[in-house]
Amino acid sequence: MTKKITEEQLAILNNAFPVATESSRPSYPRFGMLSKDIVETSGSGKNKKVTVLQAAGTFYTEKDEGEMDPETGKKIWTKTFIDGETIDVIIAFHRRQLRMYDSSLEKFYSTPVFDNASQVIPLYLDKQVVKKGTQAELQAMFPTLTLKGKPSSKLKEETILYVIYEGETYQMNLSQSSKWTFKDYSKQGNPSACITALGSVEDTFGDNTFSKVTFTKGRMIDSDEFEIVSENQSALKETVENDSQLFIEGPKDDLENFG
Repeated sequence: MTKKITEEQLAILNNAFPVATESSRPSYPRFGMLSKDIVETSGSGKNKKVTVLQAAGTFYTEKDEGEMDPETGKKIWTKTFIDGETIDVIIAFHRRQLRMYDSSLEKFYSTPVFDNASQVIPLYLDKQVVKKGTQAELQAMFPTLTLKGKPSSKLKEETILYVIYEGETYQMNLSQSSKWTFKDYSKQGNPSACITALGSVEDTFGDNTFSKVTFTKGRMIDSDEFEIVSENQSALKETVENDSQLFIEGPKDDLENFG
């Protein structure tokens, strides 16, 4: 007689099986900016030569154009660098995500893109759900201190912008420094109602020197641009509404037993 699997065995399978709802999310090409120079090094010692291939502050797009790595079989996103010191876009929408790189595992913890601190969201590692909780609960699992000694978290909140560039919508993940620059910029008014010039400026944090994104308000959008922005916002709001049904308050894992 065949025995039924136990509840414990079922829980193991449920925890190991990838969550299907993530695959139904709309996927956007990427828009970004180099925070560091891309360099090529040749020679050594006195003959060492460093050539800058792409300078920090350069903007780029990344698209899935069907290319595959013949060795790994994985997708290769095609990166195209954009000429110009500043790039004009329309910031149609913004959302948030939690991410952290674990150097001991050499892997990222991350959540889906979400919208507010009250939502109960999954935390992924290697596409597996390891915990569920609100933003504050998940961040509390990775405590740290700022340079000034204030409580913080290694699991950082990232700002995700949806920008319209040359009529196409891209997803732009901001760095921590660029996130605060955007928050200051958004206080000037609704970014989706105007053209925004994206630029870059060099910054330092301790011994780290990098480029961060700057935001400059331009002209108001015209009626044709309004139609494009409105259409994009409607699609994104539908995604937000669908996610709100997934991330409603519900059973959570025992956060105290994480590890």
